[in-house]
Amino acid sequence: AVVSTQSTGVYHGDRNSLIPYFTGLGYPCPEFQNPLDHYIDVASVDRYCKERQAISEQKVKILIQSYRRSDLYQDLMHQLGLRDSVGLAKWSDGNSACDMLYKLGILTHRMNVNVIRSLRAWGMRTFVGLMFSLMLFSFMLRLKKDQASMQNRVGLLFQIANGPTYFGIMNAIDLFPTLRDLGYRECMDGLYKPGLFILAYYLHVIPFTAATSVLFGVLGYWGIGFFPDAIRFLYFMGVFFILMIQGESIAVMILGLVSDPVLANGVVSLTMSLSITVGSGFIRNFQSLHPIFELLSYGSMHRYAGSVLAANEFSNLTLTCSAEEYCMYTEGEEYLNSTFPGADQHKGENFGILTGYGGLLVILCHVVYSLIRIPRLR
Repeated sequence: AVVSTQSTGVYHGDRNSLIPYFTGLGYPCPEFQNPLDHYIDVASVDRYCKERQAISEQKVKILIQSYRRSDLYQDLMHQLGLRDSVGLAKWSDGNSACDMLYKLGILTHRMNVNVIRSLRAWGMRTFVGLMFSLMLFSFMLRLKKDQASMQNRVGLLFQIANGPTYFGIMNAIDLFPTLRDLGYRECMDGLYKPGLFILAYYLHVIPFTAATSVLFGVLGYWGIGFFPDAIRFLYFMGVFFILMIQGESIAVMILGLVSDPVLANGVVSLTMSLSITVGSGFIRNFQSLHPIFELLSYGSMHRYAGSVLAANEFSNLTLTCSAEEYCMYTEGEEYLNSTFPGADQHKGENFGILTGYGGLLVILCHVVYSLIRIPRLR
């Protein structure tokens, strides 16, 4: 028979010795009651209120210490060939770096396996970028270099600055709540800390986000016919990847503060709509914004994403003019100077700010889940 609590054993031995062992600790089994059920209750933490939780946690701590000092535990260590019982005790406490890495690997692997087992979740994680690029490609086919292509380019870049953020939000709202609730329960049982759970979640999310960014970039950039340059292609994929991570981070953060996914979706969507409208620069250039909104745009990740995408496409771009159409731009720099002044010269800086913005959101998300009080689940 095995009785454990908070990922740590309090009894491992013959079932006939279960009652005498716990009776010796002051916990006899009532008559006509299943001993194993009774001692599982004894070794559980009562979370009905803070007072009961504190008392039961102290009781569990004593049970763990008593088992570690018992002959049953020493015999088990001898059978397993682990003579250094003190070293194993340190490992079982869950505070060592090795134990943290082990738990991190288990959590990440479990999340990956669960996604692969679900065709819908796997498709959402992997192929949403490919579906988006196919939609854009079927609508636009190949970009030309005439005057009409300017409007097409601006519209495409606006959609590319807009889409990945909502893809990240969509994945988080649909797939994260189940993982969050399971994580809450396991954190309440003392298996790991919420911060470790969030770190495992990002290790799970990043490879899938990178894969969908590559799939989108290959067809979306080269297939549609953006500026043919390998370095610009990497910038293009990087912006898509960072925006998708940022959208997911904001949604995950809100889901840590709001339990209802519908409410969280509304809050995140409204916030991102404001950020895209004010900050992207494709709807209205920054010079024409009200000073308050122009100031707010500096806090929008889409300001930096839009500047990078615009400089990436319009720098050194030459456009053709014909006698039948109005010739508004002959070079891409003319559009940049009027809408995104200085974007080409500061492309690397803007990309660095965008990357830092994404890293800050990941850190804030980790802090939120490390500090929040785990709610009582139904």
